[in-house]
Amino acid sequence: MKFSRIIALILGIIIFSLIIKNIGIENLIKILKEFKIIYLPIIIFILLLDYILAGLNTWLIASSFRKISLKNIIKATYIILPYAAIIPGKIADLLMIPLLKKEKLTLSQSTITVGIDKIISLFIKVFFGLFGAIFILKKFDFLFLGIPLIALFIIILTITLLKSKKFLNFVKNKLLKKYAFLFKGFNSDLKNFIKNNKKYILYNFLVTTFKTFSEALLFFFLFLAFGQLTNIVTIFFIFSLLSVILLLTFPIGISGIGIRELVGIIVFGAIGVNSGVVFNSFILRIALIYLINSLTIFIYKDKLNILKGSKIFKKIKN
Repeated sequence: MKFSRIIALILGIIIFSLIIKNIGIENLIKILKEFKIIYLPIIIFILLLDYILAGLNTWLIASSFRKISLKNIIKATYIILPYAAIIPGKIADLLMIPLLKKEKLTLSQSTITVGIDKIISLFIKVFFGLFGAIFILKKFDFLFLGIPLIALFIIILTITLLKSKKFLNFVKNKLLKKYAFLFKGFNSDLKNFIKNNKKYILYNFLVTTFKTFSEALLFFFLFLAFGQLTNIVTIFFIFSLLSVILLLTFPIGISGIGIRELVGIIVFGAIGVNSGVVFNSFILRIALIYLINSLTIFIYKDKLNILKGSKIFKKIKN
């Protein structure tokens, strides 16, 4: 394990411990005892649905290039889950690229599929997150408004740069050099996609909006299971804001454990959700994710070595 990872793990444990100390173990246990098991099937269903919708979004973009199996893309979405639990940030999402190549997409098409999907997802959450910060929280500090605005600036800058042929040529010839083959055909594929497949972008926007609502619905039922009724509309906007903040915040610890709970407590606390309820909800959610990961490893254990035999990986190594 790298030194930076060790430091991140230690910081995550420290933050995690301080949260528990601040809330109080007795209070957390009391809230845990109030958990209503009747909501557990709904929570699990929504969690599984979120991954299916993620696969659907990827399929919508990928299928604009060639006919591709929705079943295989959803399976691929589950296959990268175990990696997402241990790799910082959203880096694990890039593992979808070699899986898409196995579906006969070119490297540039696979990269565009993952990139466009993530840009749309971030844009949707920034849009609704800003709405939540301005009209619900009405707080104009850096955490609630500054970070989403930075994310919006990054999206606009990224789109502008991707449309610039000079920038892409600079990256290809000056920065990538021997790795320039990775971007072969990228510029033309991107222009053709944007020009001829606006309907797929629209479909992705709609599914992403529904997926974001589904993710917010998960927290609505998690809070409800622990005895706190909230407003689903408010949760939707605040969850969007939380997602943007977490995305741009360095994930300390394993899978962001520590920082995720802390930011969650701050953001949901701004609308009156009990800190103990938020903490227990995050812990139950991550526990269910690891359970799903374990089942994924058991079912697809022969599929998890994603980069094995990859020609791209071999070229990069050489």
